Amino acid sequence: MSVFEKGTCWTLFEDMEHELIHFFEYSPYTDDNSNVVSPKLLALIMQVCEYIEATFREMTKFEGFKNIREFKKMQSFEIKGYKKYNLKLAKEAFESIYHLSSNGKGEIIAKLEIGEKYLVPFSSLAQDKDMKPDWWQAPSNKTKNWLKSLEKANADNALQALAGAFLLNVVHYPSIKRLWLIGRLETVRKIGDDLKGDYLPEHIFDKTLAESALELEPFKYSYRVETALFKFAKIDGTLFVNHSQSD
Repeated sequence: MSVFEKGTCWTLFEDMEHELIHFFEYSPYTDDNSNVVSPKLLALIMQVCEYIEATFREMTKFEGFKNIREFKKMQSFEIKGYKKYNLKLAKEAFESIYHLSSNGKGEIIAKLEIGEKYLVPFSSLAQDKDMKPDWWQAPSNKTKNWLKSLEKANADNALQALAGAFLLNVVHYPSIKRLWLIGRLETVRKIGDDLKGDYLPEHIFDKTLAESALELEPFKYSYRVETALFKFAKIDGTLFVNHSQSD
């Protein structure tokens, strides 16, 4: 049983989410202080990025990926160690399947005191070049140069980084099933401008998820996931929000 099926990956994400929420209790996220740096945020971003690297590696172990060249390449680096692993490999392996650069064809919204903020943590993966998000570069030097890393350790990058960890949990096939089983993922139907719960029997849910995995496409049903800080929704594979409201 994988770390997704056991719930380990989700539990670790929730712990990191709690840490960021706790930070915001003392230093609320606002337009004025979103770029204020903090050693506490640097520690959190470093933790989140290591978590994302580990999550990507765990995602390669999904049975449906075993014969895909990009995943074999990533798995070979897992055997040899982590030194050659980088975000470019994850882009090659996962972007065409989960469409990470467009939030899995859905939307991520952060729930903040200043209102809702729309996030696309892996947007740079849509670029042809090997571009990395600002939040990924924040801990790039790890302990070699903490002062330089601290320059990017701000609230906005911490929020974006954690949104990236959240996204991996809500798009990966085994994690989708786990979140559905524990009641954190709800299948929905769009009625007018509203989303209504649309319960699926488990055998239909499993059949739809299996078909999606077989075709290497995002889950072929409308669904949403909500936590204390984030909301995610994908409606029939299309974006459903009014972008005129976004930042």
